[in-house]
Amino acid sequence: MDPLQAKQQMTLAEFRSLRDFIYAKSGIFFNESKQYFLENRLSKRLGELGLRTYGDYLSLLQGSQGPAELKRLFVEITTNETSFWRNPPQIEAFQNIVLPEAAKLARERGQTRLRIWSAACSSGEEPYTLAMICHELRDTALRGFTVEILATDISEKVLAQAQDGVYNAYTLRNLTPEQLQRHFLTLGRDLFQVKPDLQRYTAFRNFNLVDYGGYRTLGSFDVIFCRNVLIYFDEAVKGQVLKGFHAQLHPHAYLLVGHSESIHAFNTGFELLHFSKAMGYRKRA
Repeated sequence: MDPLQAKQQMTLAEFRSLRDFIYAKSGIFFNESKQYFLENRLSKRLGELGLRTYGDYLSLLQGSQGPAELKRLFVEITTNETSFWRNPPQIEAFQNIVLPEAAKLARERGQTRLRIWSAACSSGEEPYTLAMICHELRDTALRGFTVEILATDISEKVLAQAQDGVYNAYTLRNLTPEQLQRHFLTLGRDLFQVKPDLQRYTAFRNFNLVDYGGYRTLGSFDVIFCRNVLIYFDEAVKGQVLKGFHAQLHPHAYLLVGHSESIHAFNTGFELLHFSKAMGYRKRA
């Protein structure tokens, strides 16, 4: 066997150096129990590049090829397990409480445009779920509004999948047959494509949540979704990300995080909201 095809062993020193580099570039922090995970995700890439050690890989990342390889690194190390209508109680709270209230606040400000940010949107299931709800409320709670859903992610690979809008039955398992028929085209027995009506609501963009200066370029929002992302950040990065969200939200606008995530330890200017079997946050004025 070609020695480059054998799985590379990562030393603790190599792990720590790579871990620190990844943290600096993405805010994602791997503790030492994740050494095998990182080795497992990157060993094939070393073989593809003809590199013998993880130290060599780090040198490549720090050199002239670094920016291009960093995009590939983000693909390898990020987890993209998601589905449509994920955490139904929270989605229902968005549909029944958050969205109508956000529209009411926007009307009071004299706005006819409602903007939603799906941060770390992965392969698009979340923003398209939100688009489904907005489309169904267009003649009631959202009457007279233009809705824009900005969906961002650090991985260009999953953004490309999101823009294609093609999904299998498993990721659509939480939808009713009526929702599936109303919002998707059938491509095959197990493949479905989002209809153009939903795609018109969404814009996809590559964005790194530790690009704190870049938040201002995204504009202001009425609702921000950032679910199951903060758990990958340490306290310092989490605090900076939350400050960025706070700055881009209108007064009394909404932030929805993952059901296992809490921001109460941060003096962030958000108040906790309790919904039925779900929770969220609202920006204090």
